[in-house]
Amino acid sequence: MPDRSSSPFKSTALFAVRRRTVSTVERATFVCFSIGDRRFAGPVELIERVLRPVSDAASVVFAGRVLPFTDLAPSLGLVCGGGAAALRRVLVVQVNDDWRALPVDAVHDVVSVDASDVRPLPTAHPDAHRAGALATFTRGGSSVLILDLVRLLS
Repeated sequence: MPDRSSSPFKSTALFAVRRRTVSTVERATFVCFSIGDRRFAGPVELIERVLRPVSDAASVVFAGRVLPFTDLAPSLGLVCGGGAAALRRVLVVQVNDDWRALPVDAVHDVVSVDASDVRPLPTAHPDAHRAGALATFTRGGSSVLILDLVRLLS
């Protein structure tokens, strides 16, 4: 059996491991949306799809499931814009085995944010009182509030 301690691959493998562990920037990816005039973000891992409702019904059908709307606005102390359903969007969210349809006024984009740009909410922050408010980051000069969708939907 060959002596592995003298293998020429040992030093190369250790060098490769060291290169992979050199500091990497941690990033988080969010779907940004608005309810009323406020901008929010939810983790992209939980948001399965963005739909445009085709009627004023109180639910949407996605992947063979009828998903009633779960309005986040009251939990956040807000009111949805109240525009025609055809002009609004619905986020289809999966938390564990639970599927929800969240009506929002607009969906803006999917953003990847450096972890260093995400700031926890201090108790003095104007949004600290909102249920499910986790942190904030700035996008295009506007403050975006990151929501804990798992907590809000549990």
